[in-house]
Amino acid sequence: MTVSANVPPLLSRRLKLSGLLVCSGLVVEAVTLLWQHPTAFLVFLLLGGSLVAVGVLVYLFAIVSNPPAS
Repeated sequence: MTVSANVPPLLSRRLKLSGLLVCSGLVVEAVTLLWQHPTAFLVFLLLGGSLVAVGVLVYLFAIVSNPPAS
């Protein structure tokens, strides 16, 4: 999938970064669901949840900080 030509490169990079963070957080959470150890919940919550939360915040920041097209 290609990004439209009228999307600024900074916005495109930020959106790709946010997608990467959310996807990596979901992968961490999926892997921890297979663990049978008590620390799996901590990794699920602290690492996976943090990656997803940071990805969402980067996404929102990218949308808000993008200047309107003239």
